Amino acid sequence: MTRILVLPFLVLIGQGVFAFAQETVTIPKSRLEELERKEAELEKLKGTAKPDPAVQNPTAKKKDEAVPQNSQPTSVAAPAPPATEIRSLASLAPLEKNTVSATDLAAHYRANPGMADERYRKHTFKVQGEIVGFEKPPLVRNYYILLKTAEPQTRVICDFYPPDNFKSVYTINAGSALVGTLSDTRVPIAKVGDQVTIEGRCKGLSGGGVKLTNCELRAPK
Repeated sequence: MTRILVLPFLVLIGQGVFAFAQETVTIPKSRLEELERKEAELEKLKGTAKPDPAVQNPTAKKKDEAVPQNSQPTSVAAPAPPATEIRSLASLAPLEKNTVSATDLAAHYRANPGMADERYRKHTFKVQGEIVGFEKPPLVRNYYILLKTAEPQTRVICDFYPPDNFKSVYTINAGSALVGTLSDTRVPIAKVGDQVTIEGRCKGLSGGGVKLTNCELRAPK
């Protein structure tokens, strides 16, 4: 009876040992030490390795990049002053005691219309200059005498009203002369190229130039 019970027990122990042998792998000691050494070296390399700054910051500039040594700020040349400088209007003598040239009158308005208005607008004074043309608006008795200036864009326009005894006023000789008719007589008034002195009241900038109204031809002093 005892022999019968021992035999199955030994069979069970043998099966357990066989199963344990299947799950356990035996390697040589030298191979194990080699693997442990390589693992230690790998951990050491991971701890001491440093990231490449060029990879982390691709926009960073190299320190040894060439930098120009003689770089200086570019200087901008100041604009050249105008060829003709206009005197300050405040420094001029009182208007009533002077005859203003047509060239100066136009230049003052071109340079500073506001200050020119303060000096000339709504004032009556004399203007001297050369006649360069005439204008005769239709359907009115008025006519304009144009005086020469250095700036064609700013004309001096003198507005005249003819005497009541004039029947009409018109230009002749391709617009180079201005005449009026008195009864049956043609009376010359002015022609292009004449040097004249005209007295009138300044209206400031009007009609593409500096306009004077209620004008009269005056003999120059």
